[in-house]
Amino acid sequence: MGLKRSFPSIWICILTLTIFLTGCISGEKEARDEQKEMHKQTNASTNDETDKKETGQEKTVSGVSIEIEKALKLKHPDKKDKQVLQIQLKATNKTAEERHVDAFEMSVWNQDNKKLKIYPGDNLGTKLEPGKSVKGNGYYVLEGKGPFRVEYENTDTKEKQEWLIFKWTDMTAKASEKK
Repeated sequence: MGLKRSFPSIWICILTLTIFLTGCISGEKEARDEQKEMHKQTNASTNDETDKKETGQEKTVSGVSIEIEKALKLKHPDKKDKQVLQIQLKATNKTAEERHVDAFEMSVWNQDNKKLKIYPGDNLGTKLEPGKSVKGNGYYVLEGKGPFRVEYENTDTKEKQEWLIFKWTDMTAKASEKK
């Protein structure tokens, strides 16, 4: 007899608990949605200002600050009809652990979204001690036109950052003028 009397009370408790938990979960989802929307709005308003100056902008990937300092268009040493894009980088390890920085973790696409092949030059690849910085280059066989989209992906953490390169120095024209 006692079970029949407490049965409606148990259902009321379960129903109340379910409603409460549903409210908490939907509240978290709304907060996440609001954060995403705010992030989109922030990016949309800053993209207009930063699109033209992505080169030189410092971005962090897995605790390593990476800056594309300059981009140069060079003559391909083996093929007269080809050119090479040299991307000058500066990386600083801002973590308390040793980190790896490698130009082979960087991909470059041209205006037509075609991925450029890595040129086997003196590409940056090193381990960085905590707080240390390094400068180096990434070399890519140039095909098509810019602007160029650069993506750095840490192969261990899969964290990514992107830059856009709108301006580069054409060293092929300067080399021709010297002859």
